[in-house]
Amino acid sequence: MIKPEESVGVAPINGGGPGTLGRIRLAAAADLRMEAEQRGRLRPLFAALPGSADVLLLAGGLTASGLVSEAEVLADELDGLGMPIVAVLGARDYGAGQEAPMRAALTSMGWTVLEASGTVLDVAGARLGVAGMTGFPGGFGLDYQLWTAVREHRPADREQAWAERFAWALVGLPEQNADICVALTHFAPILATLEGEREAGQANLGNELLGKIIDMTRADVAIHGMARHGAQAARTARGIPVYNVSQPVLGEPFTVLSLPVQNHAR
Repeated sequence: MIKPEESVGVAPINGGGPGTLGRIRLAAAADLRMEAEQRGRLRPLFAALPGSADVLLLAGGLTASGLVSEAEVLADELDGLGMPIVAVLGARDYGAGQEAPMRAALTSMGWTVLEASGTVLDVAGARLGVAGMTGFPGGFGLDYQLWTAVREHRPADREQAWAERFAWALVGLPEQNADICVALTHFAPILATLEGEREAGQANLGNELLGKIIDMTRADVAIHGMARHGAQAARTARGIPVYNVSQPVLGEPFTVLSLPVQNHAR
């Protein structure tokens, strides 16, 4: 399992030492792609999680084809972990048009499912804030410039509206006294964690606007999925750590990030 200081090759996230109040252990995974016929597959793989983490974050790709029945099997597989589960839906989770009942089903089973919204949890004696959304494609660099130009004169744009809500959700976390603020998306917020993916397809896997929002709101860490052949860790333009937790990239069911809680005002 990766640790922040190892995977990015720098000092631990937010530093450490004097002023550190403790640590929050975030388990994270994405692209589990559960099928209804696979009941029993994940439970043994996550058996080691209790005692190793304080919360589980799922960055989309929950189901194989977007069926509520698949999401219910996934929730059953992860039931009994004894920790909060916070998730966003992924591209495949919209595939059958059942995203609304899927959110409702997972919420009824105790999950927090975010879509351009945020939540603050009391975890390990600290306040963990998570703002999440699925995100959207659009690309980086020239691809992003073209994506932006197409939308410049539109009176209303769904992606831009969702992005604005995501930004406000991130801004709102410190106002709710969150000690650590996490940006959770399915689509990638930076190009660097897409390295290893086909260049021609990278514009379909993320959007530069997500990274700009994460930098603007100064989240402590960003977590995403989607890039099943990408790189595991990198940083935004402002140096915020970004982790691609797509299961094929991890090579294991989940990873645990141990984040220090700092005694400092935001």
